[in-house]
Amino acid sequence: MDTKKTGPGDNRAEKRKKPVILGLIVLLLLAVAGILFGYFWLKDTITYASTDNASIDGEHMNVTSRIPGRIKTMSVEEGVRVKAGQVIVVLDDTDLKAQEKQAAAALNSARQNLALAKVNVNRSESDYNRVKNLYDTKAATKEQMDHAHTALETANAQYAIAQSQVDTAKAQVGIVATQLLNTDIIAPIPGIIARQSLYPGDTVQPSQIICTINNLDSVWVIANFAETKIRKIKVNAEAEIKVDAFPGQKLKGRVDRVSAAIVPAPFSIGEFTKTTQHIPVKIVFTNRDDSLRLLPGMSVEVKVRIK
Repeated sequence: MDTKKTGPGDNRAEKRKKPVILGLIVLLLLAVAGILFGYFWLKDTITYASTDNASIDGEHMNVTSRIPGRIKTMSVEEGVRVKAGQVIVVLDDTDLKAQEKQAAAALNSARQNLALAKVNVNRSESDYNRVKNLYDTKAATKEQMDHAHTALETANAQYAIAQSQVDTAKAQVGIVATQLLNTDIIAPIPGIIARQSLYPGDTVQPSQIICTINNLDSVWVIANFAETKIRKIKVNAEAEIKVDAFPGQKLKGRVDRVSAAIVPAPFSIGEFTKTTQHIPVKIVFTNRDDSLRLLPGMSVEVKVRIK
């Protein structure tokens, strides 16, 4: 009985075959992976318009003062949650209190002058009527009549001046009262103090920012899409949102508004150079996870369904 023996040459041939087979398998897997990647990439491109030029935006407001003054107290600091209408800053009202007393005294004086002017008008009217009766009966001269008439007109003019002084004094009292009300500065919206610019003891000017409030309960996404894609994006279209700060978390949204203006260029060199413009699109969340702390300015990636 013959027995087939394996020689050293056969072993070497088998060893050479193994790397070739492994290489073919790897190439086959790479080809399949490439085909799958191409398929899903093409499908994604046809189905969605994507951009990573996007960020979280939201309701935020700067707290400012309507009047100049020195900050007396400030009941909040960065990171503190506030309610709408809550007094968060109080300005020093010492000078305004003094102005209030001065304005009240000026109003009282003006009213006294008005009362005195009224007495003078009544007396002048009485004198005029008496002289007129005498003049009608030829018992008074025309000069006396003219004098009485002039006195009455003067009294009426003085009364009008006194009345205007009362009105001016009342207005001043109202101005001071309004300024006193404005020493209490309230939070215009609910939210969290995101940035504090001034502190107790600082002097604030009208419209100067004291602090900024972010309402983290009212946030959305502003995504800047290339103008070549914008025609495909429709209001109420579904969107997928990935927040860089929370990898693995996929949030849903919908297109709320497509802006009617383009994103301003970061710089201008004086001559127009044709570049792809970008248009802001507002996307609101439809399945927001309250456990995620979404802050204005966070970077996101957005895909909007276009088909």
